[in-house]
Amino acid sequence: MPMWLENNAPECDVVVSTRIRLARNLAKVPFPSRIRNSQDIEKVHAGAKESLLKSSEFKYSKLSDMSELSKRALIERHIISNELAKNKNGGLITSKDESLSLMIMEEDHYRLQSLGGGLSLNTAYSAADQLDKMLADGVEYAFDEELGFLTSCPSNTGTGLRASLMLHLPALTATKGISRITSMISKVGMTVRGAYGEGSAASGAFYQISNQVTLGVTEQEILARLLTTANKVIDFERNTRKELYKNLGIVLEDKIWRAIGILKNARRISDAEAQKLISDVAFGVSLGIVTGLTSSQLYETMMNTRPAIIAEKKSSDKPQLRDIARADIIRDVFNT
Repeated sequence: MPMWLENNAPECDVVVSTRIRLARNLAKVPFPSRIRNSQDIEKVHAGAKESLLKSSEFKYSKLSDMSELSKRALIERHIISNELAKNKNGGLITSKDESLSLMIMEEDHYRLQSLGGGLSLNTAYSAADQLDKMLADGVEYAFDEELGFLTSCPSNTGTGLRASLMLHLPALTATKGISRITSMISKVGMTVRGAYGEGSAASGAFYQISNQVTLGVTEQEILARLLTTANKVIDFERNTRKELYKNLGIVLEDKIWRAIGILKNARRISDAEAQKLISDVAFGVSLGIVTGLTSSQLYETMMNTRPAIIAEKKSSDKPQLRDIARADIIRDVFNT
């Protein structure tokens, strides 16, 4: 289990994880989309390495040295973005447990990231802030006294902070309540996206909510607004779960136990089916229908059975072999 995906994390029946990202750029160096010479690219990489690799906690990798499979696995683990994976000039610095990372030459020169289990906004932000200070000790940021941190995309200018929560919302998904949630949180400067960010679909009833506004507000104001919004969504989801169980009873139990039956016995299973069924079981755990498993165990199983993560471990990217390996991993979890 990733160290940041801990058991008994706060509100983990609904909140899978917390992510803090900070966008930063070097002063007097063009944004990545406008860089035209290798000296500027090297300056961006060198600044990050000189600031962070003083600590043995971190390691550096060039994206050009990675296989396509390794990059896909990093995307599935929420360590890098699709955009960075496509950038031949990109780089990555990660902590040993991958709870802290730095994307180099993505949309901005630097995207600092901190991951935490459950609802852990303040803890995750403190870790990102510490990483930010380490980086700032060795480089000069592009900063304006009136606007704040200057970024490639104007929507990130100001604090450069993007705080997001990964939520498991099976009840609101089943009752078509996501549109209501989306409308509600958009009024307070928040947005809802799929599990892998902007443009991605919601898979297995997993969604991200994050702030949209970074200018004219402080970091603490952003975190406070997201926390208030998250608590409302958590209450909506929990109440809807109870209402569904009250109304459906044995029908819901049957759906959950059928999911367990398949996961305990399947000899091959696709990624999409596995995510859907594990989501159903996590729903059952939250209602007390299923015991002996935790939400964090199920989230970890979902991550460990993503296509590229399996392929990297098994040294084979053939879909049929992945489906067999996925079923093996899931049976081990559900029959222990």
